[in-house]
Amino acid sequence: MRTFDIVIIGSGIAGGLLARQLRLACPDLGVLVLEAAEAMEDYKVGESTVEVAANYMVRRLNLGTYLYQHQLPKNGLRFFFDSQGKDLPLPRMSEIGSDHMPFHPSFQLERARLERDLVAMNRAAGAEVELGAKVVDVAIDGRGRHKVVYEQGGERREVACRWVCDASGRRHVLWRKLGVKVHKETRLNTAAAWGRYRGVAGLDAVADPAWRSRARYTSRHLSTNHFMYDGYWIWFIPLAGDLMSVGVVFDKDRIGEGSGAALTGPRTRADFERFLGAHRAARELLEGAELEDFQSYAHLPYHADRYFSTDRYAVTGEAGAFTDPFYSPGSDFIATANEFITQMILSDVAGDRAAFEEKVAAYDAYYRFKYDSTLRLYERMYPVFGSFELYRLKYLLDFNNYYNLVVWPFMADRVTDVGWIREELRFTDLVLRALSTMGEHFASLASDLRARGEYFAQNEGRFANGLNGVAQLETRLGPAIDERFRREQVDRAYGSVFAALVERRLGEQGLSDRAHVVSELKLPQVLVFRDITPERLSRLLQRVAERMTRELRDEFPDAGIERVELGAGGEVSVTGLDAGTAAHAAVLSRARALWDASAGSLAHVAL
Repeated sequence: MRTFDIVIIGSGIAGGLLARQLRLACPDLGVLVLEAAEAMEDYKVGESTVEVAANYMVRRLNLGTYLYQHQLPKNGLRFFFDSQGKDLPLPRMSEIGSDHMPFHPSFQLERARLERDLVAMNRAAGAEVELGAKVVDVAIDGRGRHKVVYEQGGERREVACRWVCDASGRRHVLWRKLGVKVHKETRLNTAAAWGRYRGVAGLDAVADPAWRSRARYTSRHLSTNHFMYDGYWIWFIPLAGDLMSVGVVFDKDRIGEGSGAALTGPRTRADFERFLGAHRAARELLEGAELEDFQSYAHLPYHADRYFSTDRYAVTGEAGAFTDPFYSPGSDFIATANEFITQMILSDVAGDRAAFEEKVAAYDAYYRFKYDSTLRLYERMYPVFGSFELYRLKYLLDFNNYYNLVVWPFMADRVTDVGWIREELRFTDLVLRALSTMGEHFASLASDLRARGEYFAQNEGRFANGLNGVAQLETRLGPAIDERFRREQVDRAYGSVFAALVERRLGEQGLSDRAHVVSELKLPQVLVFRDITPERLSRLLQRVAERMTRELRDEFPDAGIERVELGAGGEVSVTGLDAGTAAHAAVLSRARALWDASAGSLAHVAL
């Protein structure tokens, strides 16, 4: 019987990248990869990467040159918003997107090609990769060597190993063998259908000069393009060569069968083409193109109760959990799991049992937290997606938090630091509560705007630069973490966005860029602001007025100021001084200046 240090089940993107990382991290390790497919030709969804996965592939796996030579650079995320009748031409749709390539790279992957190339790379690096090798049994021995049985070429074969890592995707080979339950997620009821089209001219073929200059002629084609609707979204992702990945992800509670919606979610190839054809922009982009293949998932999100074990087994990628393809988090999950697995294995083979057990416990808890926090980004959000006005604010918050709380620690190698993870896990409840609270506010405002007939009010002719929320992080991201700055950014993001929600909900124009208002809305204050009502706003303004009173008394100690009062429509008054006097005029002028001071709110920043 042959013996290896690690057996990886699956040579898709998760298993292929893990094998490469292990060989780079410790070339003495014996790695066997068992892939059920005879050839790496299967078309797989999940082509779009974002910044964590890109950093992992470039910095940790040294794949930068390969990615630029054989895959496509990505021009960030881009979002388009349509009329209620789904009949706007593309140049008239409101848009969120960058006007230049983002400062941190990411890529669009033709998965089959990447996975074929990883097989060759891993073999050249000394890993054994067996194709057509279907794993039929796994026996875990926590005190000795595991046994893995596979069938290949009509023969049954068995190998022994110290570690088993499952990268088999939705087949969940290891969990099925061990009887570990994979839970169908009920908090998010989404499904997807997708295919690849050949002969799509692409977004850069649209000749409208005003539309092209609006984004400074940057390539929209290279973006992950989202067409946003109430209850669903459509993606257009370019692939190397003459292929375009096009898909639909939909909330089955809003447009699925039985929802009463005019459009039902596509489940078949014919339904898929009809669904896309009901949207003018998608229909015009696909004119003359040929649908090459089609796939679908009836339900997207799921999770397990654990991911890593001190009995020396682990899962990565979709073998463990999946949330939703919006924001393309799948490859980020792979990068995080692979980093964890590599560190656990290195501690184990070094014989450091204490460090190994510490890492397993910390990494498993953090990965479960990562799943839950990511899921809450999407929970209740599909009814928000179709409104430019609402989603612009949602994206500002999410993008800032992603760069600040996820990308930065990964780039600084904190994500595998057990001490750092333990500190982060202290705030689990706070983070999850913040995500849920903001989700409730967004969903409530979406329902309110829909009832007012204003949900689609800003969906035509507007452009928001998608880099607004992270420009201040451009020179910060790197190996050194500034925890104070990170906390300030969290408060700034939540305060800016929440103040804008309050302004829109209650019609208080100008409220969301007042420095004294936004500074009172740090994250803890946002969390106790459960309902956006006039009474709640009145109490907030009372706190602002009390603070302004103290500041004015410090500035004018002899003026006899009693209090500042803030009225409807931004009215400011000061009591305790005789009206009409020079002292009253000076204090009142200063009070108005304080009230009008800009917060530099992210909701108002323009690039």
